[in-house]
Amino acid sequence: MSHEYDSDEETDGGTWEHKLREKEMIATQQWATELNRQAEGKHHIGDFLPPEELQKFLEKSNAVKEGRQPSLSDYKEFKLKEDNIGFKMLQKLGWSEGQGLGSNGSGIVEPVNKSALRDQNQGLGLEQPDQIGNADDEYESYRKRMMLAYRFRPNPLNNPRRPYY
Repeated sequence: MSHEYDSDEETDGGTWEHKLREKEMIATQQWATELNRQAEGKHHIGDFLPPEELQKFLEKSNAVKEGRQPSLSDYKEFKLKEDNIGFKMLQKLGWSEGQGLGSNGSGIVEPVNKSALRDQNQGLGLEQPDQIGNADDEYESYRKRMMLAYRFRPNPLNNPRRPYY
């Protein structure tokens, strides 16, 4: 006994739901392939830490160990040139490059850095567990570096994430 029914599944690739799901599956496969390509050779959370962030972390760590202020100025990358209007104004007031500000040149030499962004409108003075301290041993320093790397790990599904610190 044969049953006859009106079905578009066998003739043209399925219903619109089937077609939509097939497109989603193809897109997911392409996306997964790309993610695997990007993560090739990366098997440790530290691999996701960008080199510039690693350099900043190491500078902070070395500065704390040596008892000095970290040199994190981005002045060298964004140095003002002679065509900048602020540069011209300072020169008209008698300032020359490499000299400190003020009437006797005793002021700051490098420009003030822009402030770091604060997550979730946190106020000043907030204690953060990623702060590098004098008492940190090699393990503690490594742990804090890996905590920093978690900020840069892939999040392909855009899942909501709380900051680890």
